[in-house]
Amino acid sequence: MALTLTGLPYTIFTDIISRLSATEAILCQRICRAFREALTRNDLCISLILAHFSRSLEGRRLRALLRAGDLGALESGDWAAVFARLARRYFHLGNAVPWKVVKVPVLKDDKRLRGVTPWNRFLSLNGKTAPFHFWDPAWTVASAQGLLVYPAPLGDDAGFRARDLETGAEVDVPFDMSGKIVRRVRISHGVLMMEWCERQPSRAGNGDAAIHRHYATAYTVRRVGPWDGVIPRRDGQVSAYSWSFEFLCECKIHHLGLPVSHQDRFFSTHNATHYVVYTWQPARSPWEDEPLERLTIWEFGNPSTYRPSQDPFGTANRDDSGPRIIRSMTNGQLREWAIRQSDTPALRVMALDDCTWDTARGSACGHVFFTEEEHRWSAGPHSSSNPPRLHRVKTTGIPLIGDGPRWVDDCGGGGGVNLPFCCDGRWARRLAGTDDSIYDGNDYSPENAWSNNNSSHTWPGRAPCWRHDDWPYVTLSEVFDAAAGVRVIARECFMLETLSVHIRPKIRIQGIGESGAKFTARGTTMSRTSRRRRRRTRRPSAARNGSGSSSSSSGSSATSHQSQTQTLDGNETVAASSSSGGGKGGVTTQGPDGQEVQFADDVWPEMMAKGFICGDERWLVGEDAQGDVTIIVF
Repeated sequence: MALTLTGLPYTIFTDIISRLSATEAILCQRICRAFREALTRNDLCISLILAHFSRSLEGRRLRALLRAGDLGALESGDWAAVFARLARRYFHLGNAVPWKVVKVPVLKDDKRLRGVTPWNRFLSLNGKTAPFHFWDPAWTVASAQGLLVYPAPLGDDAGFRARDLETGAEVDVPFDMSGKIVRRVRISHGVLMMEWCERQPSRAGNGDAAIHRHYATAYTVRRVGPWDGVIPRRDGQVSAYSWSFEFLCECKIHHLGLPVSHQDRFFSTHNATHYVVYTWQPARSPWEDEPLERLTIWEFGNPSTYRPSQDPFGTANRDDSGPRIIRSMTNGQLREWAIRQSDTPALRVMALDDCTWDTARGSACGHVFFTEEEHRWSAGPHSSSNPPRLHRVKTTGIPLIGDGPRWVDDCGGGGGVNLPFCCDGRWARRLAGTDDSIYDGNDYSPENAWSNNNSSHTWPGRAPCWRHDDWPYVTLSEVFDAAAGVRVIARECFMLETLSVHIRPKIRIQGIGESGAKFTARGTTMSRTSRRRRRRTRRPSAARNGSGSSSSSSGSSATSHQSQTQTLDGNETVAASSSSGGGKGGVTTQGPDGQEVQFADDVWPEMMAKGFICGDERWLVGEDAQGDVTIIVF
């Protein structure tokens, strides 16, 4: 009897199949039944995942199970489905083409949703202007958990809903919007923070500004169910889970209240144990010559049912183990820490260390970080009269408690346009590495902030040098999945746009080859196959590299994007890509950190209306010009 390819010993057959790309291995399942049975074996698919996608979310979970020796979880997982999903995902990532696009309608009601006004600064050059600050979106995403929280347009019963990005299932968020104006919503570290104010003012302020009491309501967010949302089960049992929201506590944003106006502003951030809010109010009285600034740091403590919004005069009994203020600073103290903004504010964002609670000592620790930014073309009432030579980003960290030390990371942009004026950003943010084990660490301490590992990429104490990593382009937003080695950037060049109408902003992907192989720092692809064969990765064609989905690859001369649209459940619209054209989507260009794959031109208006994108290797979330949420699934 003749020996067939599938009848070869396992090690030999695995060595042969692993020399194919992931897409080619999927296509080989179409040859015959014997090939399909051989290529969907769990042990073979585990080997292929480790060979091609070891840094993906599923690959990292697989390596954790192997290190732990969890044979039960390894046997119950459907690794053939996981490998097929990864091949599809990285094919679309490598060609900057969505697998599917989901539209989620968002409530548009100025009486219920009124965001915090950004600083009055914009870019101005040669008589043309461009935004430098954007309004916060009315929605928020927990990227790693795959959870979107948004205000749903449900008529008089409008409220916030939580949508699972993996399953599409939605649950209600137990936040009552009646009589309230939502100012900002944010989810982080398993805590959903709803910042809001009373619709009716509590008293009249100076001038015409009415004062509204402002509060921040916190909920703990937990996944409920036996499935973790990552590895599907092999036994065919339906994988299901849901989300639960439990009231944690409620804090005051300002002890007196704030006007809902375009002059008063506040910034905030939180993690699992602390909430920090900074307020900025312009001078309104003749005896006030500078803005009133205040920084308040709250510690959550134990879950507390006490709500200050239901006790405006503070007469009810409070739970001493609940939230409490551990630090409060005003103008003079903020000046001593060099974070006061004064009349020319430059604050862009605030952040906290991932862990700010010392369990051994039973007290707060860590830092809160102020990230400031100034640009040479910045104009407007809040712009500095002494702008930097090019572009400056600065992060200052102050301790939650105690007198120091203070952390400062300042990238001032010294040097000329033709010289690399940022000496930190590109070196520390390389996407590829030779040791994948460094991407499994969870040490985000300042001591490791500048080391070449995963924590150096995501620690909030680093100045956001990515904002100017391709000067004179400005990177408006980025999605950096450091563990997976995938980076999505939204970049525009305001200077060149003032010279030509043909220069358009772009959204690009870094770190992925067109066939799903990883890029090194300088753009060549290095995978197990390429290391053995020492050849360059070829561009996949539509006939050879279909991933089993309805999308195919495209070149620079691809035809226009075609899509088929259908409505699901009355609250979303799904557009399944039938071609990966869409203008110039899939074009590979040389960026400052290696090769970049460019999305089609029409993706920008669908994602960047608020100048913000978020997500990870699995999906990309943004807002379109109509104010609805766009979810790109790879």
